[in-house]
This record gives sequence, C-alpha cells and structure tokens, in this order.
Amino acid sequence: MDIQWLRTFVSTAQHENFRKAAEQLYLAQPTVTMHIKHLEELLGIALFERRGRNVHLSQAGRRFLPYAQEMIHTLETGVHDLESWRQGYRKKIRIAVSPLIAASTLPTIVSRFLAQHSDIEVAIDVMESIEIGESVIRGTADIGLTRMRAPQVGLHTQKLKEDPVLLIVPHDGNDFETAPHMDLEMLLQNHLILTHNHPEYWDGLLNEIRIKFSRIRTMKVSQVHITKRFIEEGLGISFLPRSTVIRELMEGRILEVNTDDLVLPVASTYLIHRHETEEIAQFMQFIIDFYS
Repeated sequence: MDIQWLRTFVSTAQHENFRKAAEQLYLAQPTVTMHIKHLEELLGIALFERRGRNVHLSQAGRRFLPYAQEMIHTLETGVHDLESWRQGYRKKIRIAVSPLIAASTLPTIVSRFLAQHSDIEVAIDVMESIEIGESVIRGTADIGLTRMRAPQVGLHTQKLKEDPVLLIVPHDGNDFETAPHMDLEMLLQNHLILTHNHPEYWDGLLNEIRIKFSRIRTMKVSQVHITKRFIEEGLGISFLPRSTVIRELMEGRILEVNTDDLVLPVASTYLIHRHETEEIAQFMQFIIDFYS
C-alpha cells in the first residue's frame, strides 16, 4: 500500500471533490483519481459514491477513514522521531503557549534551556490561552504557559508572575514618558477603548469603568500586538500588562496614563501540566526559576 494513496484518500474525503484534493496535494486530478482507484482495488471495496462531478464517502469509506488517518499520523510521527534521534535529540517536550508569552519571555527561556540541555527537543505550539488547558488534557502538549487559569479538572496549575496593568494611550508628541495630567474621564469618553486583548481581566475591568464613567465606546481587538499598533496609530487606548509595553514605552511610541481614580487589575502568567516526566520536571523548574 502506497502512503500517498492514503493521503489522497484522506484529502478527497475531507473535500469530497477530486479537484480540490488535487489542488491541496499539488497533484494532477487524473493522479488523484488513479490513487483512489488503486486503493479501492487493493481493499476490494468502493470508498466513494460518485454523483456526477461530486463524490461522497461510502459507508466503507467512512469506516476506513480513521484508520487511514491513524496510519498517516503513525508514519509521520515515526519519521519525525527518527529525524530527531539522528539530530541528537533523546527526549522531547511539547509546549502550548499563548501568543503574548511566545512573543515576550519564551524565546529567552527556550534559548537558555537548550544551552544546558542540548539532547532535549522542544516543540512549541502557539494558541489562544483558552485552548491551552484542553491541549494539555488531550496530551498534545506536555506543558502549558497561559495567561488564564485553565478550567479543566485534573491539571496542576502554578502562578508564575503577576504583571501590573497600565492604561496606555497614543504619544502626544511631547517629551514625556507618562501623561500624568490627562483627565481620565475625558480620556475614556473621547477615545475608543480597545478591549479583550487579554483573556482574564477585561470583563471585570469594563464593569468597573462603566460604573464610574458613562458614555464610553469600546472595540474588541483580540491580540495585544495589534492593540499596540492601533494605539500607536491613534485609533484608541487600552489597558495592557506592563511587560507587553516596556519596549514601546522606552522608545516613546506610546504613553502610560496615571489612573488614581481607577483600581487596575493585575495580569497573571500560569504554568499548567498534567503528567510529569524527568525532562518535563526539568523544564518546569527552569521556567519557575526564570520567573522567580
């Protein structure tokens, strides 16, 4: 059995269309048709029901699909493991990490860790914080670095850091690192507040703002790096963790505003895991030491 036949079968099953499968696999459409024909002849059963130009999985095709997917996954995993072994890796750690952490502290952590543990391969999957707990539960990640507590039962969670949240506004052109004399109420009422760029503190913070200040306008922007860019362009203001804006503040691209009339939250960083092998324990201790 040719593994390419299986890949063609899986792609065709996903699209239920020979042309789209051919485009995805960078094959000619007749080649896709021939791969399916060869596989059906080998198995002795039709995997698709043909209806004009469209195809649909037959009952046999639906039954065989998960096995084909598993065979492809097993082969790819084996090839990757062999290649890792050839490169000198003897162990592997899979990390699920939020975009915010991946773009800030993670490069330094991984660089220093690999300098001390050259035989450990580190694989990084960047995803939203809300998805990280599920990834660790499923076993597709060994460690999670997230900006919110994972709700899943069975996970071990450790808070690594608390980061003060700051009100960040566009630079006004003057030579100030902060803007202490800006009227907070006027600022909040005259600018779009760019919200929900952090998964943990926004609902409570917005509720407090709405109680104290009326007539605010908001716009949801889900990523911190986009929020910062919008602020630099004068599109709005936002409340962001200090660690995410240090460089921009130092370079004078944005300003911090004092908020004595508003109690701001803190943004936390969490380490989560489920199982603990020797290499996972080593990496977790390295992270804990780094943050402490």
